[in-house]
Amino acid sequence: MRPTFVLLLSILFSTTLWAESVTVRGKLISASDQKGLPYATISVAREAAPATAVKKLATQENGTFSTSLDPGKYVFTFYFVGMDQMEKPVEIGPSQKSVDMGEIEMRESSTELDEISVTAQAPLVKVDIDKLTYNAKDDPESSTSSVLDLLRKVPLVTVDGEDEIQLKGSTNFKIYLNGKPSNMITSNPSQVLKSMPANSVKDVEVITDPGAKYDAEGIGGIINIVTDKRADDGYSGSVGVHGDTFGGYGGNAYLATKYDKFGFTGNAGYYNFRRPASESSFYREETDPANILSLNGTNKGKGGGLYLSGALSYEPDTLNLFNLSASRFGGEYNSIGVQNAISKGARPHSYDTRTNSTSQYGGMNLSADYQRNFKRKGEMLTVSYRFERNPNDSEYESEYDHVIDEQETFYYPDGYRMKSVNNAGGNEHTGQVDYVNPLNGKHSIEGGVKYIFRDNSSEGDHTLFDVEEGIWKPDPRRKNDLEHQQKITSGYAGYGYKTGKVGMKVGLRAEHTLQDIHFMSAAQDTIVKTHFFDLVPSATLSWQLGMTRTLRGGYNMRISRPGIWVLNPYVNDVDPNNISYGNPRLDAEQQHNFNINYGSFSQKLNFNATVSYSFAQNAVTSYSFIENGVTHNTYDNIGRNHTVGTNVYLSWTPTQMIRTYLNGGINYTDIQSTENSELRNSGFSGRAFGGLTFTFPKDLRVGVNGGLFSSRVQLQTKQSPFYHYNFNVMKSLFNKKLDVSLYAQSLFSKYREFSSTTTGDGFTQKNKFLNPMRSLNLSVTYRFGDLKSSMKRVQRTISNDDVMQNQDGSSQGGTAPPQGGN
Repeated sequence: MRPTFVLLLSILFSTTLWAESVTVRGKLISASDQKGLPYATISVAREAAPATAVKKLATQENGTFSTSLDPGKYVFTFYFVGMDQMEKPVEIGPSQKSVDMGEIEMRESSTELDEISVTAQAPLVKVDIDKLTYNAKDDPESSTSSVLDLLRKVPLVTVDGEDEIQLKGSTNFKIYLNGKPSNMITSNPSQVLKSMPANSVKDVEVITDPGAKYDAEGIGGIINIVTDKRADDGYSGSVGVHGDTFGGYGGNAYLATKYDKFGFTGNAGYYNFRRPASESSFYREETDPANILSLNGTNKGKGGGLYLSGALSYEPDTLNLFNLSASRFGGEYNSIGVQNAISKGARPHSYDTRTNSTSQYGGMNLSADYQRNFKRKGEMLTVSYRFERNPNDSEYESEYDHVIDEQETFYYPDGYRMKSVNNAGGNEHTGQVDYVNPLNGKHSIEGGVKYIFRDNSSEGDHTLFDVEEGIWKPDPRRKNDLEHQQKITSGYAGYGYKTGKVGMKVGLRAEHTLQDIHFMSAAQDTIVKTHFFDLVPSATLSWQLGMTRTLRGGYNMRISRPGIWVLNPYVNDVDPNNISYGNPRLDAEQQHNFNINYGSFSQKLNFNATVSYSFAQNAVTSYSFIENGVTHNTYDNIGRNHTVGTNVYLSWTPTQMIRTYLNGGINYTDIQSTENSELRNSGFSGRAFGGLTFTFPKDLRVGVNGGLFSSRVQLQTKQSPFYHYNFNVMKSLFNKKLDVSLYAQSLFSKYREFSSTTTGDGFTQKNKFLNPMRSLNLSVTYRFGDLKSSMKRVQRTISNDDVMQNQDGSSQGGTAPPQGGN
C-alpha cells in the first residue's frame, strides 16, 4: 500500500511539474511594415477573470516574447504606443509542451488627434551597440530652435558660448548627413547648423564606436544628423522667421511629402546677422631681445548665409529604392577692425591700422544612391556616388597711419596699404558599394569598397600701395600657392553577433592614400609625393544588464587627414605682428580610442556615463613661435597626446510638466611636443551644459539653460573659463500649429570676457576679448499639412497601467528604446 501511494504521489508531482513548464511564445509585429515591435507591454489574465493579470511581461527588441503558464484558458492583451490595444485568447492543454502563437499583427490607432491624452513621456535617448540616438522629434523645443541649439542637449556633445561644437571634449570629429560624410557641414558647422530648423531632423546619432563601414576620418567620432522623411502619403512642413536685438534676422522653410512611389523632402534657410563692436587687447613680452608689444582695438562685423537642400526618392517596389539629393550652403562675413600698436624695447615703434576683410564659406553637395533589398529581411546592397565642392575664399585690405618708427624697426611706412585675395577650396568625388547580410538572428556580415578623389587648391593675389609712387603694385614676395590632390582607396569587412543579452561587432578597414602636393612660393616650386597605408581595426561588445540598462565597451582607431584649412600655405598677415598659415606637408594623424559606456534609458530617467582613454603619437597640433619680432601661428605633426575622460548625460522627466537635463564631462590631458621636450602641458578640462523646462497648461513652456566651460588643454595655450546662459518662453497656438518663442541670452551681463595665454621659446603673449553677448531673439514657426502622421507616437491615451513592471523591476512600455542591437 505504501509503495503504491508513493508511486501515485510521484506521478502526480511530476505531472504538476510538467504541466507548469508549458511555454507560450510568439512575435508581435506591425501590420504596416511587418517589423517586430520592441518592448511592447503584454498582460496575461485567465479567461474567467480578465480584469486580473496573472503575469506581465514585455517583448524583446525584435518583438518576440516567451512565458511559462499552467494549463488553462487565458487572454493575452497587447499594448504599444500608437497602436490599437489588442486581445488574443489562448488555450493550453494539459498534454502540450509548448504553444506558438505565431506572428501577431498590431494596427496603428485611428484615434483623432483632438482626443489624445498623453500622460507618459517617450525617452529622448536610446542606445545601440555602437551609438546613442537623440530623438529630436520628441524634444518639445525643436519646433522653434535650430539644429545647433538641438545639439546642446545631445549626449556627449557640447556647444560653448562661441558656438564651437565638441564631441567628448574634442573639436576633431566628422559630421554626417543621413549617414554620409558632409565636408560642407564639418568645415562650417555652426553656420550651417544655425540655418537648419530642428523640426526637419528626426534623430541625432552620436556614433561613439564607429565600425569598419565608416570612414576612418574623425578623431573624436561621428555626429550623424538624420533628417525627417515622410513614410506615408500626404505632406507636412513648416515655415519660420526670427530676429534679434543685434539686428540679425532670418527665415526657414521645410517640406516633406510622399505620393505613391515618390517622396520628397526639402529645406531652405536664410540668416543675416550683425555683430556689435567687440574690444580686444594683445600683450606680448619677449626676452631675447627684450621687447614689449601691446595692441588695442575694436572689431565689428556682419554677414549672412543661405542653405538649400532637397532629396527625392523613388521606390518602384519593395526591393528597389532610388535616391537623389542636392544641397547648397553659402555665406559671407565682413568685418571692420581698427587697432593701435605700441612696441617698446629692442623694436620701438607705434602705428594705427584699419582693416576691411571678407571671408566666404560654404559648399555644394550632389549625391545619387541605389538600394537593392533582398528577400531575406535586412539583406541590402547599396551603390552610391557623391560630389562636393567646398570654397574657402577670403580677402582683406589694410591701411597703416600715424606710423612712428625712428629706428626703422617696423615693416611699413606711414600711409602704407596692402591687399590680398585668396581663392581656395576643393572638389571631392566619392564612389562606394556596401553590402550587409544579417544571415540569421544571431550572425551578420557587412563589407564594401570606396574610392575618394580630392582636389584642393589655394591661389593668392597680393598687391601693395607704393607710397612714394602713389600706385598699386603686385607683391610677389608673398606668393604662397598650393595644389593638393588625394586619392583614397578603401575596403572593409565586419562581423556582428547577437544572442540573448550579449552583442558584439568587430571589423577591419584598410585605407590607402596617394597624395600629390605642388607648393608654389616666391622662392621656389616644390612637388611632394607621398603615400601611406592604414589598417583600422574596431571592436565593440555590449551586455544588456536589464530591459533598459546596457553596458558597452569598445576600441577603435581613427585617423585625421589634414584638410585645406590647415594645409593652405596662404599667409594671413592682416596683423603683421601675428601671422598665420597652414602646413602643406602635414601627415595623417592616428589616434587609438578605448571606452566603457553604461546607459540606462526609460520613460522618465535617461542616464549615460562613459569613461574613455585615447592616445596619439603624431597629432596635428597648432603651435606658435617668434621670428624677427613676428608671432607665427601654424600646424605640425608634433603632438604626443594622452587623454583620460568621462562624459555624463542625465535627463529626468518626473512629471509631464517638468523636464531637466545635464550634459558634460571632465578630461585629463597630457600633451607633449615630439620635437621640443620643453613644450609640454597637462591638466584638467571640463564642460557642462544643463537646462530645466516647465510645461504649463494651454501649451506654455518656460525654460532656462546654461553652460560652464573650463580651458581646453593645449600645447602652448591656456584659456580662461567662461559661462553662458539663456531663458526662453514658448507658446503654442491654433491647435499647436503656430509656435512663438522668445529667447534671452546673457540677460544680466552685456559683455563677456575671453582670454588666452600662450607661452613659447623666449616669449609670453596674452589675448583678451570683450564680446557683446546680451541679446533677445524672437522666433515664430507655423506648421502645416497632415499632422496625424507626425504624431502617431501619441495616437492613444496612455495611462500608468500601460507601463508594466518586469520581473527584474525595470519599467517597460511601448516607447522603451532598443538595447544592444546590431
